Amino acid sequence: MSPMKLGRGSRVGNSRDGANCFPEIISEPRTVRWSCSFREIGGACMRLRRRLPHAGALATSLTVLVGCAMYSPQPLPQRDDLASRLAASAAPQGPVGLNMNAVATLAVLNNPNLKAARATMNVAAAQAFAAGILPDPQFSFSADHPNDHVTSRSDPRYPEYNAYGLGLAIDLRALLTHASTRAAADAAYRQAQADLLWQEWQTVAEARTQYVAQSIAAARIEFLAPAADQYALAAAHSARALAQANVTLEQAGADQAAVTAIRTQLGVAQRATLQAEQALRTLLGVRPEVTVPLQPLNPPMLLDRAEIVAAMDRLPQVRPDLRALQEGYRSQEAQVRIAVLSQFPNIVVGITRARDVSDVHTTGGTISLDLPLFDRGQGNIAIQRATRAQLRAEYQARLDQASADTWHLWNEMQELHTELGDLDQRLPLLHQSVDSTQRSFAAGNLPAANYLALINAYLAAQGSRFDLLQSLWSDSIALAAVTGAQVQPTSDVHPDSNAL
Repeated sequence: MSPMKLGRGSRVGNSRDGANCFPEIISEPRTVRWSCSFREIGGACMRLRRRLPHAGALATSLTVLVGCAMYSPQPLPQRDDLASRLAASAAPQGPVGLNMNAVATLAVLNNPNLKAARATMNVAAAQAFAAGILPDPQFSFSADHPNDHVTSRSDPRYPEYNAYGLGLAIDLRALLTHASTRAAADAAYRQAQADLLWQEWQTVAEARTQYVAQSIAAARIEFLAPAADQYALAAAHSARALAQANVTLEQAGADQAAVTAIRTQLGVAQRATLQAEQALRTLLGVRPEVTVPLQPLNPPMLLDRAEIVAAMDRLPQVRPDLRALQEGYRSQEAQVRIAVLSQFPNIVVGITRARDVSDVHTTGGTISLDLPLFDRGQGNIAIQRATRAQLRAEYQARLDQASADTWHLWNEMQELHTELGDLDQRLPLLHQSVDSTQRSFAAGNLPAANYLALINAYLAAQGSRFDLLQSLWSDSIALAAVTGAQVQPTSDVHPDSNAL
């Protein structure tokens, strides 16, 4: 191997340590031509590191210079990496808990599934990078050694020479379709980005849903706990009356059954709270023992029709899943262009340099092409066009479904809001009746059956309010995910703690 030019007028000689593997700078410092194989480059790097153990910085610099890629193992983790506490920036200060937006932000930043999804973006970026690289030319080499062993000078074959042939060719179709291939890969990368953003939207919706579930379950417990105490008090009163033969066995048994029923409701609310807490910890990527304090939940605000219409108009530009489908369609458009361009004969052109056994040197060129007699790429064109039509139909179906879901959720929210308003108007009167009968029952002027019947009515009404409120929140969160609208709370949902 000849010496390499490092600059204008400077040379470096051959070296046993592989210095002959340095790049050659042709005309500008940034134009580099490699003058050795990758095997030589790697061997030179390793030998240099072994022979200069105290010149680590120099070896590292030379490694970077010649493009050596060093292997380093990356073992799999052996334990979880869940956080043992909330991030300091998000942890609530004092008794105030996290609001819904803070919980959603923490979920997006720390959710383990989203971390894994973001790692896949490196694969999409690498694929886009690979698609942007120009195709490599094809180099060929052949050698022939004569076996006649001619030694006589009178023999016309004397002297014999070792023959060789060199060739360099390039595929013109790869160059012709390169721009479309790169466009397809770039669109696929943008599609992966939009898919990741849509997954983040879904995580935000799930975090908000668990926030609502935990808050409403806690409100149920706060409401049912004193009610269970009142039921137990009424059951004890019935038991004493039964001992005095003042009530029937059936009535006393009904009161005990009512206690069992209210305690069952309380147990269901407690289990719902535990499930929501654990689901929220999982979304936030924290350990099971971490406490996530929440602020009191407020009912959602309702969007008017004009806001919904405006949200629908900008839906294709706002919803990440629709944007992902758009980029997927653009990528497929590029695939159709590639298929159309590929129907023309594939031409490979090259140059050759050869010497035969009689020392005759030749220089020439080669052209090879496919004969489009049967295939002509028509099958691939039909497949790519059918795939494009399928993607277009899927996009239209998703857009239609988004429109239908939006109006369905909005209409349902209007109905839920009306029912919740009617119930809120009746609850104060029912609450006053409970207070009045409670005083009469405490004075011994009201049978336990009548008192428990009124409490049952109040519990049923308040339970319906919790159900309506949770349904209203679920629809509001779903509407925000469908349209990208902001979820905005209004007033406190916790009932009066002195209701019973």
